[in-house]
Amino acid sequence: MLDLTQAGPGFLGFVFTFAIAVAAVFLFRSLNKHLRKVRAGEASRRDADAGSAGSGTTDAPSDEASTTDDEQRDGDLDR
Repeated sequence: MLDLTQAGPGFLGFVFTFAIAVAAVFLFRSLNKHLRKVRAGEASRRDADAGSAGSGTTDAPSDEASTTDDEQRDGDLDR
């Protein structure tokens, strides 16, 4: 006879847990892909800024160059 005090989660519990684990793996992979894009975009933007700052063609400082890193980070959060 089946003892109800020793019942486990069963097959449905396993399927649900497995589905959550698979979804988490895909979510982490997508997150890493997007973070790599952001890092690559920041690196290319820094290279472009360094290249334009080194040319010395303009005498007036740009608005972007006068902002601090904290201000730029705060501005990025508003988007």
